[in-house]
Amino acid sequence: MELKLSASYDATPEEVFAIVSDATFREQACEKTKALSYDVQVTESGGDTIVRVSREMPSDDVPDFARKFVGQTLTVVQTETWHAAAADGSRRADVVGEISNTPVTLKGTASISGGAQAVQAIDLDVKVAVPLIGKKMEPFVVDAIRSGLQKEHELARDWTH
Repeated sequence: MELKLSASYDATPEEVFAIVSDATFREQACEKTKALSYDVQVTESGGDTIVRVSREMPSDDVPDFARKFVGQTLTVVQTETWHAAAADGSRRADVVGEISNTPVTLKGTASISGGAQAVQAIDLDVKVAVPLIGKKMEPFVVDAIRSGLQKEHELARDWTH
């Protein structure tokens, strides 16, 4: 199931990238999304900046029919590999993620583009590889991811002011 989301900021692409690749920002985003625990790593590899966020989340919002697959908590691991800036300052990232010990995976891209008003866009494909109920679970997973990303975008807007 596809998830597309974008947010605009009163900031340049360089400023938005500085925020999304800041470990403190990512830690605050984990707190804002009510993570029970988290680990944030920002590393450099060649010209790429790799942002890896692992967070343990309560599974309270998981529908009953799916809770037996996940238990009381979920460990969500997301890795963004941000490539070097293009001549216009825009950036693209390859995004992969999973909910540990579940058949949930996500894969896609993120981008930051624009001039004085930057736009951060995310385009993900979310899969729940469970026969029969996987397609039924995907909307719940997508909604949870969307909610977390929206909270992260709100926090990023606060950081740009």
